[in-house]
Amino acid sequence: MNEEALMIVTILGAGHGGQAMAGDLTLGGHEVRLAAVPEHSTNIQLLTAFGGIIVEGTTSTGVKPGFARPAMLTSDLKSAIKGAEVILIVVPAFGQEGYMKALIEHGEEDQIVVFNPGKFGSLAFVHMLKEAGLSNKFIVGETSSLIYAAKTKGLGHVNIKAVKSELPFAALPSRDTGTALWKLMDLYPQFAPAYNVLQTSIDAPGLIIHPITTLMNMSRIEQIGPYRNSHYDITPGVARVMQGVDRERMEIARALCYETYSFEETMQIMYKVKADSVYDTMYNITAHNVQMAPGDLQHRYVTEDVPFGLVTVSTLGRSLGIPTPNMEAIVNIASLANETNYWDTGRTAEKIGIAGKSIHELIEYVTGS
Repeated sequence: MNEEALMIVTILGAGHGGQAMAGDLTLGGHEVRLAAVPEHSTNIQLLTAFGGIIVEGTTSTGVKPGFARPAMLTSDLKSAIKGAEVILIVVPAFGQEGYMKALIEHGEEDQIVVFNPGKFGSLAFVHMLKEAGLSNKFIVGETSSLIYAAKTKGLGHVNIKAVKSELPFAALPSRDTGTALWKLMDLYPQFAPAYNVLQTSIDAPGLIIHPITTLMNMSRIEQIGPYRNSHYDITPGVARVMQGVDRERMEIARALCYETYSFEETMQIMYKVKADSVYDTMYNITAHNVQMAPGDLQHRYVTEDVPFGLVTVSTLGRSLGIPTPNMEAIVNIASLANETNYWDTGRTAEKIGIAGKSIHELIEYVTGS
């Protein structure tokens, strides 16, 4: 162990976000362990052969980008988890469960576990902990989005295009948010307290931008595969669809959160831009100037954000008597296009133990009051 390390941090998941986080925090002086489950350890093996990660672009601390050598690159989750102060889970929501099970088996008392982003992961994990009789083992929380706009560029290279200026974080229950942030802000001073984990998951901008822009562009995607685009190829009509779904999302958020923001307000806060509409907001975000469209409809923009985002929000709305016909339409289109019933396979309110609760009971549950 590096005696001069600022903090011992385990990052679970070695995709674009996990590599960006491991490289960035290593350059920031922390002892970083990057790990992935054996069945998803190809990137770990490649990084081990390469010896580390070259970080290009920018960093969250302003430290000069360069070559980062994490303290551990492994598929042995037990070793990676042991003694860590903070555990950051950076995988798509459909891959979270394997890491949750590993933490239940190997985790240690009072470790801080953060889902980046949440996608209702905190609620799912706490529900699993409760069923395992381990309700108070960890401090559990989540962010509303990944802090980076980042992409790997081949063996051992990750390009961090942008770091969000402010990123909402909440613990479950939210009475632990301050305790968690006291330590987490040494990693990311950009983290800001959110009201609760319902806010971080329901207000997640990816739920609006990712599935809608992908499905609205499905013809082009299926004809030519991944292509270089600008600002998700949003047109005024696509922006109006996003706004219609966002209005329903906000109705649910208003019922459960002390404060909530529209999609455009959230993006403006994260990227420090100003505009009067969804369409104009998206075209003012320089990090989205040039990017690649998904290669097909099996991309996580659909297979994650629909079943682990829109389905959860919509079923929560149904439980509270708040209609979401626009949101349901997007879920149904995605289900038809991918021949998968996302209402059955998704992370429903029932599956994470929050269906049937009144608004008061839900707020009490997530705040701990």
